[in-house]
Amino acid sequence: MHMFDFVFSNPFLPGFVTAILSILLVLTKGWHGKHSSDPIVGIQKFHTCHTPRVGGIAIFCGLLTAWWFSTGKEAQLLGFMLIAGLPAFAAGLIEDVTKKVGVITRLIATMISGVAAWWLTGYSLNHVNIPGVDTLLLFVPIAVGFTAFAVAGVANATNIIDGFNGLATTTILIGFSAFSLIAWQVGDYELARLCFVFIAVALGFLLVNFPFGKIFMGDGGAYLLGFMLAWVALMLPFRKPTVSVWAPLLACAYPVLETAFSMWRRYHRSGQHPGQADSLHLHSLMYCRVARVVFKGARPQMKNSMTSIFMLPFPLLSALISVFWFSNTAVLIVSFIVFVFCYRLIYLRLTQFVWCIRPATLSRD
Repeated sequence: MHMFDFVFSNPFLPGFVTAILSILLVLTKGWHGKHSSDPIVGIQKFHTCHTPRVGGIAIFCGLLTAWWFSTGKEAQLLGFMLIAGLPAFAAGLIEDVTKKVGVITRLIATMISGVAAWWLTGYSLNHVNIPGVDTLLLFVPIAVGFTAFAVAGVANATNIIDGFNGLATTTILIGFSAFSLIAWQVGDYELARLCFVFIAVALGFLLVNFPFGKIFMGDGGAYLLGFMLAWVALMLPFRKPTVSVWAPLLACAYPVLETAFSMWRRYHRSGQHPGQADSLHLHSLMYCRVARVVFKGARPQMKNSMTSIFMLPFPLLSALISVFWFSNTAVLIVSFIVFVFCYRLIYLRLTQFVWCIRPATLSRD
């Protein structure tokens, strides 16, 4: 397999299809905007005009195009992933249109997608390099349950960081790029090419989403691409045992940590339900405390998009470490711990206005 064949294979067509359909959805929002547009009023709303949030339709069609033109094992694997991802995508898309699908329902839908992917492909998260836990994962029901939970976690994490133009998409692009490079290094060219398909589709959407935010991927697109990201992260160490399971976890560290910290913060610090929406995510604070100050005279759309630029070092640095030390579990674990520490340090700086280790505010007291 030559690099030329890898780069100039068919993924560019799905990316083109995704971009064209995204543009069409923007141009026809006068027809469907009543149902598909995202309102400008809400605790997590940082855009200034009604915008279609059904970009997931374009993303799904782009992936369908990739499957249609794929051949052999790649076509079979992508087909299985699309079938398995349907519950997550459908739940998200219905929420985008009706605004009536609850958090628990969407979480269950993404878990169903995880179970379906295991059923169709046979892959599961059967080890995490932690004594005791690995013993439990030898039992298939426990492994499948853990797999479904992990997949649902990453899918929902992708949706949580989808708050600013380009943020979720670039994070997904970085994740798939890392997985593609790791897969290429260990000789899994099939998975590397599949990652390139996801990269092309995400790029096609990004061209319309960033920087002016003409369309949002919505819950449907976030859950679909988040599910694909999670499943590739799971397949990589399963197919190539030389890849540590901590490598894909580190590559996805930013959205995973954002979700875990948000759930802890809402319940422990504020007494809220872990799934309750708020505007205290790291990217929200970066917008309020950094982007709006640095780009004070810029248009609101540009301030929105520049927030994603400020957030890029988080997923980029963690992904780079996973690519270079994908087989060194010790380095990966230490890197993840350092990443957690840095995340908390920066979060506290933005909320407390001084560098500190323990917060003085945000207390339930």
